[in-house]
Amino acid sequence: MIVAVIFKVSERKPAPMVGVKTRIRRAEYTGTNRCWPCTVANSVVLSIGVVILTIAGRRTMAAGVALVGVVSIWLRGYLVPYTPRYAPRLLAMLPFDFGVYGDHTDRDDGSLSDTGLATGGDDKMAGPTGDAIVTTLLEAGVVVPDDEEFLLQDTFRDEWRREMTRLRDRNLEGLAEEADALTEASVDAHVGRDWRGQATTVRLEGEAGHSVSLDEAVVVAELAATRALRAWIDDAGVRRAAGRPLRSLLERCPRCDGELTVSQATCCGEVTPPGSTPTEKLVCPACDVRLFTYD
Repeated sequence: MIVAVIFKVSERKPAPMVGVKTRIRRAEYTGTNRCWPCTVANSVVLSIGVVILTIAGRRTMAAGVALVGVVSIWLRGYLVPYTPRYAPRLLAMLPFDFGVYGDHTDRDDGSLSDTGLATGGDDKMAGPTGDAIVTTLLEAGVVVPDDEEFLLQDTFRDEWRREMTRLRDRNLEGLAEEADALTEASVDAHVGRDWRGQATTVRLEGEAGHSVSLDEAVVVAELAATRALRAWIDDAGVRRAAGRPLRSLLERCPRCDGELTVSQATCCGEVTPPGSTPTEKLVCPACDVRLFTYD
């Protein structure tokens, strides 16, 4: 796993709990952190239960269940226990595109630098190590230390932005062509499509059936970084691998140029142990996409 260059993120202090409503509410699954796949899955389960009770002639009970269920989903984010673990997997099996996966998915697990694709295995450390990438970026002057943080060098930042602006106007087919040219020969890049045949991602396929799908914003960011690094770093493998950690230093969305924010949503398959702090993620609220997950 590539070691990321990240901003120092200040800790959020939980608000004091007062009242029954506050004790019931799960802030990590509601509001701006609401997981819509979980909401959809729980709403379907609730609807089925209410219909069954209604058909059985238990109308009063059905009304009570509906009320409790709606309140629970609204205040807690889900009704059925452990929903965050299975909701996205269940919805992924359905032949419908709900368009609600957004920044809570595992999409940013993929990268142009996933060496497992080229080697036919799951070993992502076969390429340049995280320490080597960080050291190279520092020695090349691409990033500069600032107390406990790392910042982009001004000239590189401007060049990276110009490359992202250029790529932003390209469709997924065009991005797939550029990704195919910049990745290893054994990796095939093409457009990933949903059940309706609509282009949704750039898909990288390697040996032994290994593949990964990348969101448009991730592809734009990493392709632009790889191109911008040509004047700074000679090693093509390092340039590709640097795209992932450099995403942690993004200030604006590669796709819409909107302002990015940090979210602590823990839904859709990500399980946070009791007492642990949810993982923070760099997301674009406008595009509903996650750009980076901070370790």
